[in-house]
Amino acid sequence: MKYLKTLSLNILYTIIFFIILSLLLTAFHYFNIINYKTLTIAKIIIPILTFFLSGLLMGKKATKNGWLEGLKISLIIITILLIVTISIGKFTPKILTFYLILILAGIFGSIIGINKNT
Repeated sequence: MKYLKTLSLNILYTIIFFIILSLLLTAFHYFNIINYKTLTIAKIIIPILTFFLSGLLMGKKATKNGWLEGLKISLIIITILLIVTISIGKFTPKILTFYLILILAGIFGSIIGINKNT
């Protein structure tokens, strides 16, 4: 039960962090603080950073197999994203590659998180 609570809180933190960064990015672009090229780069970096931090949080709470904890949290979030992407109808191999990069970011975050724990 404690693990499920930790997992759901981590997913909630991930979603909140992603929404806040996306809203900041949108506001900066709306007021012409950043240009389009920076926007496209930030649209790639923000999810990677979000998954990395999500894995980092899971890794800090894990006692062993940090990479597995990052893989679990990443796969849960990617499953949600896949359902949304397929229901919208915009699923392409490019998106699948990006999702694999996000999974790797979550795994690396949890590896670093479990090493920071000791």
